[in-house]
Amino acid sequence: MQHLARAFLKYLLLGLALASFASEAQSPQDVRIALVIGNAAYKHVPALANSGNDAKSMASLLGRLGFKVLEVVDGDRASMLRAIEQMRGQLKGKQAVAMLYYAGHGLQLDWRNYMVPVDAKLGKADDVPIQTVDIQEVLRAFKSAATRMNIIVLDACRDNPFPSTTSSKGLAPFDAPPGTFLAFATAPGNVAEDGDEASGNGLFTEFLIKELQKPTSIENVFKRVRLQVRQRSQGRQIPWDSSSLEEEFAFNDGVKNTFNPDDLIRDAKEKQERLRAEAEAAKQKEIELVRQREHERIRIAEEQRRREVETEERRKREIEIFKQLELERQRLAEAEKIKEQLARQRAEAESKERERLLALAAEEQRRLAQEAERARIKAETEARERERQLALAVEAEKKRAQEAAQALERARLAQEQRLKDTEQAKAQSELETRLRKETEDKQFEIQKADWDKIKDSKNPDDFYSFLIKYPSGYITEQAQFAIERLSKFKILPQASVSGEKIYTNTMRYRVGDTQLTRITEADSGTEIRYDSRTIERIFGNIVYVKIGDEPDVEILTLDGGLIKHRTTQSTTSFDPPLINLPGDELRVGKKWTSRTVEHNETRSIRRIREDRVEVVAYEEITVPAGTFNAYKLVMQSRIGKAISGVNTYWVEPNWGFKLKAIRKIDRPRGNSTYELHEMVSRKMGTN
Repeated sequence: MQHLARAFLKYLLLGLALASFASEAQSPQDVRIALVIGNAAYKHVPALANSGNDAKSMASLLGRLGFKVLEVVDGDRASMLRAIEQMRGQLKGKQAVAMLYYAGHGLQLDWRNYMVPVDAKLGKADDVPIQTVDIQEVLRAFKSAATRMNIIVLDACRDNPFPSTTSSKGLAPFDAPPGTFLAFATAPGNVAEDGDEASGNGLFTEFLIKELQKPTSIENVFKRVRLQVRQRSQGRQIPWDSSSLEEEFAFNDGVKNTFNPDDLIRDAKEKQERLRAEAEAAKQKEIELVRQREHERIRIAEEQRRREVETEERRKREIEIFKQLELERQRLAEAEKIKEQLARQRAEAESKERERLLALAAEEQRRLAQEAERARIKAETEARERERQLALAVEAEKKRAQEAAQALERARLAQEQRLKDTEQAKAQSELETRLRKETEDKQFEIQKADWDKIKDSKNPDDFYSFLIKYPSGYITEQAQFAIERLSKFKILPQASVSGEKIYTNTMRYRVGDTQLTRITEADSGTEIRYDSRTIERIFGNIVYVKIGDEPDVEILTLDGGLIKHRTTQSTTSFDPPLINLPGDELRVGKKWTSRTVEHNETRSIRRIREDRVEVVAYEEITVPAGTFNAYKLVMQSRIGKAISGVNTYWVEPNWGFKLKAIRKIDRPRGNSTYELHEMVSRKMGTN
């Protein structure tokens, strides 16, 4: 049991570290280096709307938070690998905090995750390792540089434009290596939303940027991001993280590496002024183009009138020529009447010559008319083209002016939201600072007062707000389960290489579920008794459990929270319900701390119970009922100031009773308990 004692001591030390978090800056030797990559302009698949913007926004913000930033936008494979090597060199020997932020296409192959460069042309699975960049390359660079802490943030998997290279969506789950915090924009095996051009950022990074500005722990940052992304996407996207950090870290520690909200406000005002100037310039350009268009119309009208006058003059000349030709024909007819041969021949020759010249004049006139017609058609075509181009220019400028006006409006709304966020961040920071100054009992009292106001609500937004306010509080799992119950998630669980799946919203109880459990002394193996538990009925969110022939011995919530327990000696209730399973996902690495008021109604005794729980493994176990793949959890408990205990137990996600449990309870008068509980048989009921 020494490892459990050490773990409990670690929890206590962690609590002390958190208590002093706001008042202490990080080490003066704290070196922060981040590689930020944003790929959007893909050459062989459709471009992404926001990953380039995401990278630029993150690079700017991380720079303000004390990171030296290496930035790659629209990187090909060679430039991405060069940047990793450059980062390795800068990290070496500095015991630094190293970070990778990647936005763009990502994919998985054989349980490995890859960043996709903009020049990748992937036709088959064999192309992936040689045309993309394996995330392990970054982790190896961090390891070889002997970094103190690693942070990997992957806002990838906007979609899967390379279906022929992999049969699975999204990224593959993997445990964070020692000293590493790993965050995905969405759960493994699922895709993230890229947002639209108007938003400027992808959904995950939009909230990450917002939360990084607040002075709080890295865990709280990503818990709040997770909640807000899930809420905005209505469960279509749920971020995922895995942590093996062994020390506290804050992007914004409130002291050395901090962020001044006034900088954002000033930047936003400057952006608004710039957008306002651009909108005004676009409007003036539109007015000028409209004026040019009107002048062009007047010129075209005058040109048309001139051509009409010339056409009329040509028509009159043609009529005159035809009149003269007719006169010549008449003279020729008269000449034929002349009897004198010579005179007649001379008259005929002169008449024919005049007719020839008049015919040439007519032909020339027709040629000039044709040229004039061609010139008219060409001029009209050119005029129409100029008119079309001007119309397009006016329309484009009008669109540009509208976009500028819309951008200005978005900037105004963003500024309003930023001010609200700033006030919220300030209020949250003040609340966290105030809570840290309070005793643990007082912190729980404050959180429970807020919980009591919403615990019966049917609106999931109430529980989102509670969790954003208390992301690492004592009642977070109960609030999380309320969200799971009221707003179903829409992601698909993907198994890890070990077969573990990330489960959430899994039904744990059905009417008629029955389990027979054998209880023995853990040291000697002496049999103590058998317990038979049956789910009698389920009303709404309440589960009633019969033990043996005694009805309603236990009353639970659907997530397994214990509301009331009755024995022959006493009845004990718990407010909020005592939980031993997480409110959302059940996966290795999940940790939480909860508190409840334990009320012995028979003896009128109220005590605070605190439980620290961790999901430590997913493994195969054998009990009398058979062999099962189960999650192993360790719960360390303290009741009041006298009783403590450790409960190690194994569960399946869709079965509410424990398959196996080792319970050790230490009491002040030496009446300790050390028991082994094992499932002997079970029968699943109906929904």
